[in-house]
Amino acid sequence: MKEKKSLMERFKQSFTNRKFKQGAYSSLITTIVVVVILIANMIVSELDLKVDVSNEKLYTLTDATKDFVKDIDHDIKIYYIVESGNEVSMVQRIVDKYNNLLDHVTVVTKDPVLYPKFASQYVETNTNVVDNSIIVVDETNGRSKYIPYSDLLIQSVDYSTYQSTTTGIDVEGQITSAIQYVVSEELPTMYEVQGHGETEVSTTLASYLAKQNVNKQTLDTLSADKIPEDCSFLLLNGPVYDYTDDETTLIMDYLMNGGSAIILANYAVSTDKMPNFNSILNYYGVSLVDSYVIEGDSNHHMSKMPTYLVPDITSHDITSDIKSSNKPVVVPATKGIQVMDDVRSTLTIEELLKTSDKAYAKTNMESQVYDKEDTDVAGPFSLGVAITEKIDDVETKIVVYGSNYLLDDSMITYEQLGNTDLFLSTINWMADVSVETLAIPTKTFDNNYVTLTSAQANNWSVFTILIIPGVFILTGVFVCLRRRKR
Repeated sequence: MKEKKSLMERFKQSFTNRKFKQGAYSSLITTIVVVVILIANMIVSELDLKVDVSNEKLYTLTDATKDFVKDIDHDIKIYYIVESGNEVSMVQRIVDKYNNLLDHVTVVTKDPVLYPKFASQYVETNTNVVDNSIIVVDETNGRSKYIPYSDLLIQSVDYSTYQSTTTGIDVEGQITSAIQYVVSEELPTMYEVQGHGETEVSTTLASYLAKQNVNKQTLDTLSADKIPEDCSFLLLNGPVYDYTDDETTLIMDYLMNGGSAIILANYAVSTDKMPNFNSILNYYGVSLVDSYVIEGDSNHHMSKMPTYLVPDITSHDITSDIKSSNKPVVVPATKGIQVMDDVRSTLTIEELLKTSDKAYAKTNMESQVYDKEDTDVAGPFSLGVAITEKIDDVETKIVVYGSNYLLDDSMITYEQLGNTDLFLSTINWMADVSVETLAIPTKTFDNNYVTLTSAQANNWSVFTILIIPGVFILTGVFVCLRRRKR
């Protein structure tokens, strides 16, 4: 009996001892935390307060979109075309964000099974409207734009297997671009001059232009009587053969009467072979160095590639956003640009991109060495300049870059570089339109890669190969010595 009583007493005491109290307290705290989390989730779900924790902020609208939309006074409808149950979550989440921007921007989901003829009023005949596509409609002026689902995805192809993989999304970029398209009465038109061996605008660059609502046309200046009236600016992209006298007169007449142009040089073409092309540049106060530039400062070129220059970006309306984003611009295989001595007072020439003082230009194009030789021309050089001339009410704008490789696909598809942003900002600066065009960057799922100059790569190599292992070795030696003393 005594033993039973002892067991009963011990059982009762187990509820009053310190361990039980601590355990009960921990359980109570855990229960309260779980209840709070459940209530918080219910509130967040009810109010649609979702926090975007993705690295690229995949589901968060950029400030550029918010600032652009707040200034619109048109009634915008965004139709999300999808059969119930077939919604792609990442598309739907971003589309729904537009519902919360302003009262006059609304999102409506349309099930093509329930409304089979709805999309036909906004798309061209025989267009196959697939699930998760979008139609943006300006109900104020009646303009509309269809965005197929395929344009919302960024695809890359593995050419070893020929399998495509979705590496990113462009939902916000496409929708904001479509809103700008439908509300704008005037959009820029770029005429790409052809017929002289120019580098053609690639499919990738053309897609960026289309997204920015730039209408791209081609122009054969040899057969043209004049530059078209709707031309916002010309693109002279690395011509290999010179213009005729008539073509030069045609281009000069256009520029002198308030035209604009983006001009990119071809490093492989000698200036001696391009007198008319160079006469246009000379008239506007600049000349090309007849060679290609090598950067002698390892902080200003890509690792082990002194002809892939990473120039300093100077302050200008064109470069302000790039400077704030800290994206480097890479200029491969470039000529240097120099301002001439006898520049007339009406010209304003501003530097955009600049080499270091250690850069030099190889005068011998056949040279097999990168080292500076006696005949080479010492820098620094401009690699990009913005030129304006205003006489009375007529203003001419020209931007010259030293390399047409600035817009090569290998440069503009690399998200970490500012080459695409530079080109699109150049268009914004010179295109005389009522609404500034804008392009929202795509958002990628891939790991971001760091772009390093040669000097940075060397510094990191020393740090990872020598310093970090050295710290561990010294720590180990220190510990061993202390143990021996004990």
